[in-house]
Parts: sequence; structure tokens; C-alpha cells
Amino acid sequence: MENVNLIARLNGRTLDRQPPWQHTGATLTDEIGLAPQTSEPLRHPGAAVIDETALAPQTSEPLQHVADLLGDIAQPNPGARTLTDPEHAARVIAEETRSRTAAVLDKFGGTPAVLLSGGVDSIYLAAVAVALGARPVAVTIVTEGQSDEANAAAAAAALGLRHDIIRLRPDEVVDLARDVVHRLGTSELWEVTAGIPLLAARRSFDEIPDLGAILSGSGADAILAGGRKLTHAPASAAARDEMDRIIRTESAANFRYDRLVPHFHPALLDHYADRMIHVFQTVRWWQLAERFSPTALFGEHQGSPADKLALRIACRDQLPRPIEHLAWAAKAPIQRSSGLMGVLADAARTHAANLPGAHTYTDPRTEDAETVATRLYLSILEHG
Repeated sequence: MENVNLIARLNGRTLDRQPPWQHTGATLTDEIGLAPQTSEPLRHPGAAVIDETALAPQTSEPLQHVADLLGDIAQPNPGARTLTDPEHAARVIAEETRSRTAAVLDKFGGTPAVLLSGGVDSIYLAAVAVALGARPVAVTIVTEGQSDEANAAAAAAALGLRHDIIRLRPDEVVDLARDVVHRLGTSELWEVTAGIPLLAARRSFDEIPDLGAILSGSGADAILAGGRKLTHAPASAAARDEMDRIIRTESAANFRYDRLVPHFHPALLDHYADRMIHVFQTVRWWQLAERFSPTALFGEHQGSPADKLALRIACRDQLPRPIEHLAWAAKAPIQRSSGLMGVLADAARTHAANLPGAHTYTDPRTEDAETVATRLYLSILEHG
């Protein structure tokens, strides 16, 4: 079937179908080049030993609440971080990503989707799925003129994927935000702006009759210290302690059921929720990632700092050569990179500008953010 690069709009579009996922018939160990599982520990030349027998079994579950299953994962254990070579860590990441992705593709069948944000995590998952023989529908949510679209479009085109780009107008962002607040029962900024892309993506999911797994790179930042900076040199003991603390604190807070909105995905996705795959949020991934030292995850690329170094190397090695550079692209959290924060901030200014007497002294549309926030708070007090 000819690959179709599709722009999806909220007011309707024509969609093409991709062949559903089918396993090639090879065993997983044949397909991803792993040695048959034995009692011998996994070792790359010159790398720390990884004892396969100490790892949890592979899972096809959408996600696992690691902190609930393992207990106090926040307890410091920097001594476990013995895998120092980023190339060797990249091989571990590559093997586990292929194994986990194959497991969920086999379980759900059909035509998978991938939430392609334009960052390295989702681009890597899309490339791995293609290498395994799948043709996921790539779904990207952006507001007008935002940077996510270019990298996502380049990746989808190079991988031969149908690409649904859903561009949200400011009024649509506000409407979706209102719906998300109602569904989640909270107006907390980060929860709402994380929910808007998922709610918008349902428009694409609805157009895939045999929808399989929905692949998401969510969780990679938590276990690999993505988006973080270390205050100590990566090779130092202080950096090992620092990174271990950062990762454990964030993962313990996020990888559990009892969060601010425990029903986050069911509330937003309804019947699609059990197909929403957090590829990196499993006990097995946690057990592997807690072996990585700072030198495996922090380094440089062409003179610039690089986080999630081993994952970026794995992504580089998986991508077609013309788009290898996407493995090194920096990206803010989707709440910002998609433009949602900016759109909602503009909506807040507009609301402030429409308050009684708002233009008496200055203009809320141009004044500084602190003044706008103060105006909005005083309005709450007035009507509270």
C-alpha cells in the first residue's frame, strides 16, 4: 500500500488505512538478536553485568505502577548504578525497547498508533515499531506555528507512516481545556495541559477501525533523568548520588496509582484507556534503568550537552540516516512544546482584559505576566 502523509484537521479529513500489525513468525530472540534466555547474566564487552534472572518478566500490560509493586523506590541506592558506558547502555535500551514493544504489539494486534510528539522518546518508539514490521499511525497534536510539527513530520515521512497532524486553534484549546477540567475534576495546570493532547488525539483513534496499541514514550524522562541537569561532573560520586536521588524522587511520585488524578487516562480516553501503552513504565524497565550511571545518561553531542545519552544513541542507530539528527533534538515537555501553555496564557490575558475597568491604567494584553496573574486573583477574590 502506498504510504500516505496525512494532515488531520478538526473539521474532518480523508484517511487512508495501513496494513494491521502482523508478527513475522520469528521468535523474539531471533527477531531482536538476543541470545536465548539462560541462567547466564547478560553482558556486553566491557560493560557491567546485568543478571537477566534478577529481572521481572517482560510484560504486555499498558503500564505498571512500579512504586506500588516494588515498595519504596525512593530509597537511595547509587551503588546500583554501575553501567557507565553509554554505548553499552544504548544496547541494553535497544534490546529492552524492542522486546517490550513486540510484546504489546503481539497482544493488541490491529493497527497501532504512536503519539509522535517530535521528541526523541516517541520518535524512537515509532522507529522500533517499524523495525518490528508494524506501521503505526503517527498522531501529533500542535497549535499553530509550534516546533513539534517539523520533527514529527520528518520522522513520520522517513519511516513511511501515515501522519495525522491535529492543529488546534486557540478557541479549540480553550474548549478542550474546559472538557479536560470537567473530566478530571481538577484545574491543576500540568494535569490539564497533559490531558488536552490525549483528548484531541481521540479524533484520530476514532478513524482507525482496527486500532491496536497506542504507543507513548511517557515515563522515559522519569527513569532516565530526561530534561534534567547535573550540578556535578557525570563521572563523580557526587553526580551518581545526585542523579539517583532525582530519578528515584520523580519515579516514586509518578509511578504509582494514588496520584492527584488516579483515573487520569480512563477519564480522558474512555474505552481507549486500556490500549494506552506507557512503554517505559514497567518494573523490568525500572530494574534495568537503575543500573545506569550518570556517564551513561549525560554527555555531549557536537559540543552541546545531551541528556538521556544512551537512549539518544539507541535512537540514532535505529533511525534512517537522513533523520539521524532527530535523535539529538532538544525538546520541552509537551505542555509547552505543543504551544498549549502559550495559547492558554493568551486566553488568560484576554479574560483579564475583559474584566471591568481593566484598561483604566494599563492594558492586560501587553502588561507583564505578574500583573495579569494579580488581576485574575483579585477577580477571584471579588467574586469569591
